Amino acid sequence: MRTLFAFFCTLLVIVAPATAVDTVNLDEPSALSRVERDNPAHARSINRILRAAPTMTPGHLAQWLKTSFDAQTVSTQLMKTSDPPQARLSFMLGNTQYKATVTLVSAGAMRVPTG
Repeated sequence: MRTLFAFFCTLLVIVAPATAVDTVNLDEPSALSRVERDNPAHARSINRILRAAPTMTPGHLAQWLKTSFDAQTVSTQLMKTSDPPQARLSFMLGNTQYKATVTLVSAGAMRVPTG
């Protein structure tokens, strides 16, 4: 039993650092500059994503991120039902979670349930 306990403790120590996730809020003024400096490959992907995001519906955007960038845990939440609507985009590249607010210029008319 002690051996099994020691094994799981060792496994936890080995796995825990690999699952650590950094979060970058791309709405902050210098966030993209830091990403460009620290991870140029992610910066190139993020620039492509932020240029294309406004032209896609939330469902298409999530699928595109997964297939084009191998992004994980993609979420597009409608944030403001203004015209045009805004969404909170969240996606993971590698071990980093990125979040940004995007204006959806081609989302078209969206019905929002009342009550």
